[in-house]
Amino acid sequence: MQVYAKILLFFSFTFLFTCKGERNTNPLITKGNLDATQFDFHSNPSLPLEGEWSFTPGVFQFEPMENTVYVSIPKVPNWNALQTSTKEEGLEIGTYQITIQLPKGENQFALYLIAIHSDCKVYQNKELIGEFGSIEEETSPLDRMPKVIPLQPTNQSFIKLTLFVKNRFYRWGGIRITPILGLEESIEHSIQVSQLKETILAGGLFFLGLYQLGIYFTRRKVRGSLYFFLFCLLMFFQILVTGSQSIFLILGKDYGELVYRIDLFSEYTGVVCGLLYIHCLTKEYIHQNLIYGYSFVILFPILNTIFGSLQSISRFHFYVLTLIIIALVILFYLIFRYIKDKRSGSVYLGLSVILVIVAATNDILLTLLHKQGPLYLNIGLLLFVFFQSLFLSKHISGEIVSAEIKFKDVLFQLIQSEKLSSIGMTVTSVAHEINSPLSAVILTSDSIKENVSDFFRQLPNLESISKNSYPFILSLVEQAIQSNELPSGIEYRHKKSEFIQLFEENQISYGDQYADVFINVGIKAIPVEWLQILKKHNSLSLILLAEKIVNILQGTNAIQTSANRAIKIAQALKNFTHFDPKAELKTIHLADSLQQILTILQGSMKHGIDLKTNFVNIPPIPCYPDELNQVWTNMIQNAVQSMNGKGKLTIEINQTVLKNNQFAYVSIEDSGPGVPIEILDKIFDPFFTTKPIGEGTGLGLYISKQIIEKHKGIIDVKSQKGNTKFIVYLPYLDKSNFMNETIR
Repeated sequence: MQVYAKILLFFSFTFLFTCKGERNTNPLITKGNLDATQFDFHSNPSLPLEGEWSFTPGVFQFEPMENTVYVSIPKVPNWNALQTSTKEEGLEIGTYQITIQLPKGENQFALYLIAIHSDCKVYQNKELIGEFGSIEEETSPLDRMPKVIPLQPTNQSFIKLTLFVKNRFYRWGGIRITPILGLEESIEHSIQVSQLKETILAGGLFFLGLYQLGIYFTRRKVRGSLYFFLFCLLMFFQILVTGSQSIFLILGKDYGELVYRIDLFSEYTGVVCGLLYIHCLTKEYIHQNLIYGYSFVILFPILNTIFGSLQSISRFHFYVLTLIIIALVILFYLIFRYIKDKRSGSVYLGLSVILVIVAATNDILLTLLHKQGPLYLNIGLLLFVFFQSLFLSKHISGEIVSAEIKFKDVLFQLIQSEKLSSIGMTVTSVAHEINSPLSAVILTSDSIKENVSDFFRQLPNLESISKNSYPFILSLVEQAIQSNELPSGIEYRHKKSEFIQLFEENQISYGDQYADVFINVGIKAIPVEWLQILKKHNSLSLILLAEKIVNILQGTNAIQTSANRAIKIAQALKNFTHFDPKAELKTIHLADSLQQILTILQGSMKHGIDLKTNFVNIPPIPCYPDELNQVWTNMIQNAVQSMNGKGKLTIEINQTVLKNNQFAYVSIEDSGPGVPIEILDKIFDPFFTTKPIGEGTGLGLYISKQIIEKHKGIIDVKSQKGNTKFIVYLPYLDKSNFMNETIR
């Protein structure tokens, strides 16, 4: 904040010193005479003709008369107090004269009349050399175009300039702005420089306004942007119609009345738009009714500049300037509060507006007091454009950051919505997948309960186990536990017949019962050492004991397997539903990510879907796992739905090279009907879907594309009848992770 304060202080002092101006060391007109013989017109190209002009009111006369007086210009610019006729105040005629002693050897002098607000003829030694408008024809066009009037070369040491002035419309008559004497070439050059500066400044305002207009239409249509555009546009015209009045280069001198109306219209309306713009940023500091009420009052003189006469416009101009002073006070109050509260961009906004207020106040006070002095509105507007650009850049960048955050939040909500939609479509299959292991747990636990109870009931009837029989019991239990599946149907009958034949050959009793027990507990082959045990009289008791032990242990294994399956499904579902928009990149194996999704969707694919996976063992890749889970879900579900639950689904993981860059890729291919070529380029558009109403949001592939682009990846689709393949390419950020051999 100290840096901003220093900048503000620097520009404030610069502006104040600029406004102070240089001390006047130019020769002055005394009693109608100007001695310019010692003035260096080469180092000082312009000499303002300030001082005591000879003035004769009410007549056009080359020679002095009894009522001729000396009028100090610019200190006494208004001739109303000097007129004696009964004409409307200010609408009079008069003669101004001075005698100038010129330096020797210089013959290329010119008189520069910036603005005179009247019709005028200029004479040099009683010879007409230039004019403003027409003092003879009151219906002639109003002439306000600044003029450079070359003086006639002369061998005399002095010249006498006479100005016949006729005021047609301006209430405060007379020469208000001091004419300038100088070398013609120097004056022309200074005018060109002024026009260039004004054009650059006007252009800067215009394009800054267009920028804000673009923001108004492309963003949230904030009224402040529209008001600022209008303010810049009005100041654009204000600059062109003041100073050197560059607008005449386009319009020509015959449009003086239009330029005058544009001048005051842009001045009045610009104040209103500027006030409305600042109020949009500071609404809480002042009630809007006050601002709208003030704007309504200014509306009448604004309409007068369009439809009123020139006399009525000039008559009310000074009163409107007083109202504008009130607007500047309101602006200063609003900016003071804005800076005091240290709001966003307060230094830039405050500095720019304060400089414009100071410059505008200076110019208005000079006009109200009928004084001539340096005008600084253009300088104030230049600084305003500079600082306002900084403010808007800071303000807009803040809005962009805020919009990006909101966009991420909205994207997060969309992804979550799609996930909920995906969960809704898979909830039946997921519930079935979880119910199956839970049902197995319940049934197995009941079976264990019965076996344990039956075992304890039979304990009194069981004979004691000898030490030599323990290896048989342990071996039988061990083989049974290691068996993964039981034979059924033909295999069961074939195996039972084989076991019975073996028992008969070895003269073992209870062969049929032993065969059933061995097959049911999963014994596939009977070792020779078991046959000796089975010949003993207590072998049946041992077999029944071993059967009970095996059934109990197999039940516990089944419970553990089913519980692990349920945990796996629940963990996959948890990973799928989890999403952190602020998550950091993680390095994962794509196979793990896809396997989680396949676990969740297994129930919806195991009936009618021929799933084939080809997961090449490639190096892990940096990514946002939660977001990729959404991509795989959308694409696999789309594939399953396109096949109506029956078809071939092939998922491949591998890596390749695209444009000399290494990528891992995931290919999801289905045997569905394919995507029609006429809509192939639309499938990634938001809300585009071919599903019936209520069955799809049209956001799945759009969100998938956004996620892949966030990963700097590529998503591609190839489709024909009976085959559709989506390929997702994800870049390797670290090339060292890429395998030497790539398969595409």
